[in-house]
Amino acid sequence: MRPPTVGSPFDPGSLTDADRAPSLFDRYPEYRQALEWMDSFVTRPHPELGRPGAICPRLAPALRRNLVHLVSIPTCTGEVAEAVNKGQALAGLYRELFTDPDAFRAGALLAFFPGLPSDAAPEFIDGGHARLRMDFVASGLMIGEFHPNSTVTSVRNPDLEVMRCPVPMLAVRALTRHDVLFLDRLDTPRAERTQYLTHLLHHLGDQLPAAELTRIRASLAASEASP
Repeated sequence: MRPPTVGSPFDPGSLTDADRAPSLFDRYPEYRQALEWMDSFVTRPHPELGRPGAICPRLAPALRRNLVHLVSIPTCTGEVAEAVNKGQALAGLYRELFTDPDAFRAGALLAFFPGLPSDAAPEFIDGGHARLRMDFVASGLMIGEFHPNSTVTSVRNPDLEVMRCPVPMLAVRALTRHDVLFLDRLDTPRAERTQYLTHLLHHLGDQLPAAELTRIRASLAASEASP
């Protein structure tokens, strides 16, 4: 596996795929915690999810194909600015890892932050995610925010906290047509929602069902016409 570019924020020797991650459990115990959580929760159905299938339908197939990679990012300040500065490098690393189009669509990159104080995790992860997300969507990627105190819930069940991971983590994957569920939310400020949907159409407009495509275009037109 090719190491990250010299000068990157990633801890040397930390980049691994899921199959080889156990060899690094002693050095990065958060890898074990996250993979166990994924096995026991994320890749399984949940009676309160509101739909059939696993919490994340993409993860189990990606794990079976060994398309899940893990990397560690040392932290210094634990501030949001640091999360943004270092998190930006994840988009480039994702593209370095998944050069094959099929692997790009199916893969996942999980970034961990050892040494991040637990009380700093919510602001660091959530704040960093909020400032990074638009740039990632614009480039055809989604970035997800996970930490032990997350209050982010399922789209279909506001009482099921699906991002509550035992360790702080940012997860990167390719944008998919199903992300309209996360990007087209009425509680998102109109300007941001318009940008999200515009990026979605740019990257995946040819993959959306005709009815969904028509609805999004009408929504964008209405937004642009509003004062």
